[in-house]
Formats: sequence, C-alpha cells, structure tokens
Amino acid sequence: MNNLTLTRRCLLRSGAAMLAGFDLAPLPSPLRAAVGSRVKVRGSADQCIFIFLGGGMSHVDSFDLKEGAWTPQDFDIREAAPGVKAPTALFPKLTKNLGKVAILRSLETWETEHGRATYYLHAAHPPSPARLAEIPSVGAVVAYEFRDRRKTDDVLPPFISMNYGPDQVKQGFLDSRFTPLNLDTGGSFDFVVPDGERARFERRVAHLRKLEGAGVGLDSDRERQIRAFFADSLTMMGAPEIRTILKLDENERTRYGASRFGDACILARNIVASGRGTRFISITQGGWDFHANIYGKSEKSNQYSKSLELDAGLSALLGDLEARSLLNRTLVVVMGEFGRTTGPITVSKGRDHHRFAMSGLFAGAGIVGGRAIGATDQFGQRVLDGGWSKKRSVYPEDVAATIYSALGIDWTTRLSNTPSGRFFEYVEPQSGTNFFEPAEVAELYG
Repeated sequence: MNNLTLTRRCLLRSGAAMLAGFDLAPLPSPLRAAVGSRVKVRGSADQCIFIFLGGGMSHVDSFDLKEGAWTPQDFDIREAAPGVKAPTALFPKLTKNLGKVAILRSLETWETEHGRATYYLHAAHPPSPARLAEIPSVGAVVAYEFRDRRKTDDVLPPFISMNYGPDQVKQGFLDSRFTPLNLDTGGSFDFVVPDGERARFERRVAHLRKLEGAGVGLDSDRERQIRAFFADSLTMMGAPEIRTILKLDENERTRYGASRFGDACILARNIVASGRGTRFISITQGGWDFHANIYGKSEKSNQYSKSLELDAGLSALLGDLEARSLLNRTLVVVMGEFGRTTGPITVSKGRDHHRFAMSGLFAGAGIVGGRAIGATDQFGQRVLDGGWSKKRSVYPEDVAATIYSALGIDWTTRLSNTPSGRFFEYVEPQSGTNFFEPAEVAELYG
C-alpha cells in the first residue's frame, strides 16, 4: 500500500518484492519513554483532514488581504466577517460561510525552500540529513497513537493521503502499517476483488503463502510486518463497501469543482462518514508557486483558478461534514509551506517565497469560526500580533501540537528505539534555528 494504487497483480508478486513497501529495516517496536505529561490535551476530534496548499499560497491575495496599487480591480473585496476583508471573487463560497472557519494570520515557518519547508510542515521537525528516513509524519504519529483503537470492522488504513508524490513524508521508523495509503484521484481505485473472481483469488493467495513458506526464513519482526501488510491488503481487497466509499458521483464532482482536489475532498468526506478506521487524511492541492503572472488569467493556472478550485472543494467539504454532523468531531486544517513576498508584484508579475508570514484556515472540532486571529503589518510582511498566549508567531511545531491535542494526543510524548538512538519527540522545543516552547493554539477555540 506504500504510495501506490493497489492492484491484484501487485499483491500477488513474490514475497521478496513486497519488501519494497518498507522504507526502513525493521526495528524493535517503538517504546513510549517514561516521562510525565506536561500538558492537558483537548480531545475534541476523532479525525483530522489536513489540506496542503503546495507551492505556498499568497496570503496577501487571499486570507490576509493587503490592498494596494497592485491589487486587481476585479477581486471584489468585501467584508466577509467582522473585521475580515476578503477577495470574494476568488472565494465566493467560503466568504459566505466564514462562520465555520477561523483564519490564523500569525503563521510563520523556518524554511523558504519548497522541499525543506514541505518536510518541516508535515513532520513538524527540522530536516536533518541524518534523520530524514527516521522521522515520521504527523499523520503517521496519529495512526500510531490510534493503533489500539482499531475495530474489527475497520477496513481502511489509519492514514490516507491523496495526490502526493514519491517524496512524501511517511512513517519513518514507525511500523509500516502506519505509512499512508496514497490515492491518486486521477487514477482508479478498483482494487476490490469482484465476486466472480473471489474463489480463484483465494486459491492464488493460498498458493502464494505456500511458496513464501518454502523460502528462506526471515527474522520474526520482519515476518510480523509482512504478515500485517499482507493481511491489511487482503482486508481492503475483500471489502465490497470500499467501492462505495471511494466512489465519485458526477453530480457531486461538479458541486466540488470537478478537479483532482475536489475529488479528493469528496473521498475525504466519504472516508470520514464511513467511520472505517481512518484517523488522518492528508490532501495536496499543488500549483500555488506563482513566481510569474500570478494574476494572469490567460495562464493555465493562476491566483484566480487555484483560489476558485480551493473555494469549491473546501466549502463543499465543510458544508457536507456539517450537514452530516461530522464537522464537530473532525478537525480541518488548510495551509501551505510558506507565504509569498508582499507589496508590489515582481518584474515577472509574481510573488516569491516568504517565510515570515502566512495564513491558515482551521475548522471543526470546536473551532470558533467567523474571525481572524493574529495580525501582520500593513504589507503582510511580518507578524505584529500573534493573537495567542505565547505572544509570538505560530510555527509548524505549534500547528502539530494543536492537531495532536485536538485528537487527544500528548504532543510532549517521546519514543525510544529509533535507528539513531535518539529519542523521537512528537514536537520538540528546538527548531532549525531556535529554542522555544511549542504549544496548542487554544485561542482557536474561543
């Protein structure tokens, strides 16, 4: 299941080939270090949907709008909530429903290069060459924490991602069952064995098991991981209800924007509604890296088209979750890896990378919407007011702590038995450049 669409042919490859699903050699099971909890977790969510705006959305052209001579006249700027101006032409649906959403305008990150900043956001740890393969993503940690709460009818993996590439941050040193199943919404999800082929399929599985049993014995931990990987795959392939969960209705596709991102939002809604074991869903909406022609409507992709795509998918997702009484137990987080340069656009008519300020959207699980938290200067270049108890910017570590807390996870937890021999801290108080005390952004809850 490792970042590939499942097929029956893939499953029936030799046992040796299946080892490619593991990113690290097997290790003894992680152990929770004997340290006392220093925090009180919130526990307001049962699952989290994390939407990654790959490339870095321009905060000053969206949710921290800064008007100037550079601002297109057709942005149709209005007050969408008390004290919150927004370009309603770019977000016509979201701006009408900001009561569900809290805007966090005091976000800041440590990196300005895409790869490093993306890694930092998903892992909540600085990218260290010595530990890149060791550190798990936030989604994998969530899957690990919920491992003992799996039900007998949970047929879906605890961590599902959509539209990520091969450089995705996965399970690190954790067990391979916590790696994300990555679905490409441009492909097919028809990996459930048809009823007419079930008997033949079961015979082939039995034959494969005999062949593997005749091979060279593996160490017990690796055998256990392979058996678990194999069993999870068989469970999904034998669960007819997955066809319904991963079904994309054409009318709904239109309502969600008829895009890969919109399709991912439909699947996320279905997965949450099914309640079949998934606790963390991560969706990529890429294409926000507008170094040139950011307002160019003749371009295939621009600030208008990406904003409208986000607007359609996200607003439909939030509306459906609320209508089905699921939003109150689902945390939704939307943000990119950094912001964009501010003020007048560049000579290339675009905006470059900017780490000192960006915006994010938070909804569900008790979040109080209809307001903006934090403030930047008149150009959106620097955070002036963090808007929360720490009196500073909010960093990726704080976002991770907020996610963990909502899911009832102690973000100060440390695990041992890592390849490097160092403790793995879910959120550590040392960034790439500074020491600080990460915390949940409690102000999101009012």
